[in-house]
Amino acid sequence: MLALGLGLFAALCWSIHDLMARKLAPILGAYRMSIFVMLVGFVLLSPAILTSPGLVGGSWWSLWPMIVLGVTYGVAVSSLFMGFAMAPVSIVGPFTAGYPALVVVWGMVNGFQPSLLQIVAIVAILAGAIIVGRFSADDGGVNEVEKGKMPLVIFFCVLASVCFAASVIMGQNLSPRFGEIATAGMLRLPAALVLVPIALREKGESPKLQFTSLGFIAIMALLDVSALTGINYLGRLPAKEMGAMGISAYGGVAVLLAMIFLKEKVTVPQWFGIALTVAGVAVLGTSV
Repeated sequence: MLALGLGLFAALCWSIHDLMARKLAPILGAYRMSIFVMLVGFVLLSPAILTSPGLVGGSWWSLWPMIVLGVTYGVAVSSLFMGFAMAPVSIVGPFTAGYPALVVVWGMVNGFQPSLLQIVAIVAILAGAIIVGRFSADDGGVNEVEKGKMPLVIFFCVLASVCFAASVIMGQNLSPRFGEIATAGMLRLPAALVLVPIALREKGESPKLQFTSLGFIAIMALLDVSALTGINYLGRLPAKEMGAMGISAYGGVAVLLAMIFLKEKVTVPQWFGIALTVAGVAVLGTSV
């Protein structure tokens, strides 16, 4: 139950995070905002990083897996922000919410065997995410995407999903060596550095105006590192794959928050998709 709770906690953090991303990405630029969020999170967790058992006394060569993790996570976050720069939460949120299923598939390849009930719950969660993304309002959802940009939105959502799943797996593997909090912080520096060349060529808000957005960026960074720390700790628990599926709830939660704060419309089929996701999560909660 604790495993699923950590997954749901991460879902809530990332739902609020994504809501802010949707507001800021078109203004600041997706890649530029990614770097800001990464660097602020690195600063917030710097005490844990400097005292990490995997860093103190270790060689630089031992850090290469962390560098790979950081680059992967940087691509994931920037791809997500690129999606939010072009499409509403009701499209990008549910579309990327299914990536924990890739974590489950990886677990199955490595010996994890879910029960039939758990498989049904996973299918329900994924089906709910697809329904929420597919059946948006006539004046919202896909209709808000600029003509010809939908294939690009799908590309970035798929790229984000694959990289997020890989980041979860690598982060959980590295946490025993570096610590959950330090791992969530250390990956952020290579994640930011790999995005600098792209961000320098990106259009966005001028540096003089960026200060007004720093408060939101700090909150986004805090939410992101909190979610990542919880997911990293999840790697220590039994049935960690089922706990990861709790993250998929963030698609539905993000849509609800977008309805409240961004005035995005939620249709009847979307409500059904949200209910299906909640039911799937509830079933998992009774089986882990």
